[in-house]
Amino acid sequence: MNPLNSKVKTFVASGLFLLLLFAGLAWGVADHAPWVRGFDRAVSGFFASAESPLNTGIFKLVGTLGSPATVIGLTAVLCLFLWIKRDLITALWAFGIQLFGSAIAEIIKQLVARARPLHQLVPDTGYSFPSGHTFCTVLFVFTLLMLGLPLLHDQETKLVAVLAGMIWIGLVAASRVYLRDHFATDVVASVLLATGYWLIITPFAAAVQDALRRWIPERIQTLWTHKN
Repeated sequence: MNPLNSKVKTFVASGLFLLLLFAGLAWGVADHAPWVRGFDRAVSGFFASAESPLNTGIFKLVGTLGSPATVIGLTAVLCLFLWIKRDLITALWAFGIQLFGSAIAEIIKQLVARARPLHQLVPDTGYSFPSGHTFCTVLFVFTLLMLGLPLLHDQETKLVAVLAGMIWIGLVAASRVYLRDHFATDVVASVLLATGYWLIITPFAAAVQDALRRWIPERIQTLWTHKN
């Protein structure tokens, strides 16, 4: 068996499994299942017991840095940097993953139409399920790791980078529940949806990028080279 094909199958199968878990969670939320309410109540109670001015200030900052607007803006900056470094195709791929994924998450929000928790510490609008902050952050962290890990040659440094990314995702997810802008199941769902989406779409990156190279005129791909 071709090792590459085996890896693709593993990625896609894992992604589909996570999306099935997400679908089950979405069904429980839409059906107002008791286990969903119980889980949300338990996690909300835990964060309520940890409330303090210091924690609230920290999580407000984390929430701002992890907002979809901020993350999409950072993705745009990253993609501009990639284009300047003569890699327009990778830039388009990275930006497309974020925008297309965000659109999927927003459509699901409208379909499930779950109201947000009451008594928010930082008022937010729109529906609650899934968490856009968490979803966009997961995709951004995965994109950074995809681009950055091959440049790191020390295994310990790679591990630190991965752990830092996971911690940041956890902080953003925790901030959404702590600030009462989301239920715990909203952020869990976002992690499942974003990771499943990433695992399914990533194995086809090379094919999509090859297609982009054929469709986009070379003079545009090398625009910065011509300018400099």
